[in-house]
Amino acid sequence: MTLNTRETKLLNRIAGQKNIFLVFSIINVVVAVYLTIHYGLLADNFKSIHFVLIMLVLLGGRSHLRQYRSALLLHKLKISLERKDDHYETDVT
Repeated sequence: MTLNTRETKLLNRIAGQKNIFLVFSIINVVVAVYLTIHYGLLADNFKSIHFVLIMLVLLGGRSHLRQYRSALLLHKLKISLERKDDHYETDVT
């Protein structure tokens, strides 16, 4: 399987951003925990809108975690393709 230049650039960009997605996911969970502690324990006014806000933050973290897993898979694919290309180049020469 060969990739054209655009596909290779896309693969490299997504594979390079895998750690960013993990950091965003962790930040979302930390913010959700902070909001839960703040509204639930400290402010004593845990309303339904606060619950919805916390759920949206957690869903965003879940989405970033899914992007991280996809980017990790693409990173492994990139490494596999590079090994095959290197192996092919050594066989040809």
